[in-house]
Amino acid sequence: MEAKQLVQCLLNLSEQSANLARLIREDKDLFQLLIASKDQRENGEPDFKTLADVLIQATFKYGIKRQFPHRDIQVMGEEDGTFPLTSGGYVHLEITEDPEHTSELLSRVLKSPLVVRKLCAAIHATVHVHDGSVEQIESSCVLPDALSIWIDPIDSTKSYISGASNLDSVTVLVGVHHEGLPILGVVTYPFTREQIWGLAHGAHKCANVPVPRITGPIKTVVLSRSESNSMIDTLRSSGYQTEGHTGAGYKLGTVIKGEASFYLLTAGWTYQWDTCGPHAIIRALGGDIEMFGNPGTYLRYTHSTEPNKGFIAYMDEAALAKLRGCLSE
Repeated sequence: MEAKQLVQCLLNLSEQSANLARLIREDKDLFQLLIASKDQRENGEPDFKTLADVLIQATFKYGIKRQFPHRDIQVMGEEDGTFPLTSGGYVHLEITEDPEHTSELLSRVLKSPLVVRKLCAAIHATVHVHDGSVEQIESSCVLPDALSIWIDPIDSTKSYISGASNLDSVTVLVGVHHEGLPILGVVTYPFTREQIWGLAHGAHKCANVPVPRITGPIKTVVLSRSESNSMIDTLRSSGYQTEGHTGAGYKLGTVIKGEASFYLLTAGWTYQWDTCGPHAIIRALGGDIEMFGNPGTYLRYTHSTEPNKGFIAYMDEAALAKLRGCLSE
């Protein structure tokens, strides 16, 4: 298929996902009833999912199947497609072309017919994103038939739950990979109404954001808030400025936008659905994600749900070499 066709499809579905995230977040009382606990993460923090997570992933999978019914595209995500019922048991939220079927499934989770109708309309709506930069993709850029897609329907779920100013870090992450390489990514920020994408397939590289230009002597390293004090001290003593943020997608976005030089992670606190989309955009802009402590080895993608190992996301090779030198002293 032409890359342009898939990029446009992912932009449309990602914006539809953002619409669902905003719609579910609007009603505070309703939203609090729709939070389910999952297992703890690798760093010991509790993990949660919301109805938005499950619905967005199910709607996205349906949208891909509807758009490309005869293509070998496998969609995998963070969620398992189930959501607990207040009466006990679970409902599997699988979207079909039948709105009545969708309404019936939602009615098992929600008591309000009005809310069910609103969500059902958003799930079956046709959304089109106009992004003029899509036209820069050459028609000669043709993608393989067999592709895999990772989706994180709500990245930074804790921020999504807590709300307020924390909503800026919430993202919908979509990444396409082939033979281990991330080749196409879309990052959508539902609450700041921003959408960025990048394509890196063979000789074809393009994005709707410019290659970042970072000026000034101080380089910023974005870290997980679970990072060790010793790592923070090492970086600061070498002249780096450090910032802690929530959400892997948001942190990778700071590198994409040039707000930070690096996103450094020393342990397995992210997953392939967190990194695949942003990684593709980073590659489109000339950067990459190198495995922490293993120079020249880069993050690659499979269907594994195991955590990624530590890594450094960067844009500039020379700057990365200097950072490596500081960390090895």
